[in-house]
Amino acid sequence: MMALSNTEQEEAWINAWNDLDGLIKMYPDGYILVPYYKQVTVGQAQAWMQEAAYDSNRLILRSEYYKGKKSIFIYKVLA
Repeated sequence: MMALSNTEQEEAWINAWNDLDGLIKMYPDGYILVPYYKQVTVGQAQAWMQEAAYDSNRLILRSEYYKGKKSIFIYKVLA
């Protein structure tokens, strides 16, 4: 595992927050999910992404169907 620099950590969560905002605009009625299909609010998702980035993870956001709605899945992968 390679630790991200402080700048890379900041960029990771800021970029993820911006991506989340864009996906919410595209899929306003969808769910926001973190690992294990845990449904979260926007604020909870942002806090989860920030913590994941500070743990030197890269963040991936994808849209997929969940419970019949196009939803936002947020994943983390070790850097």
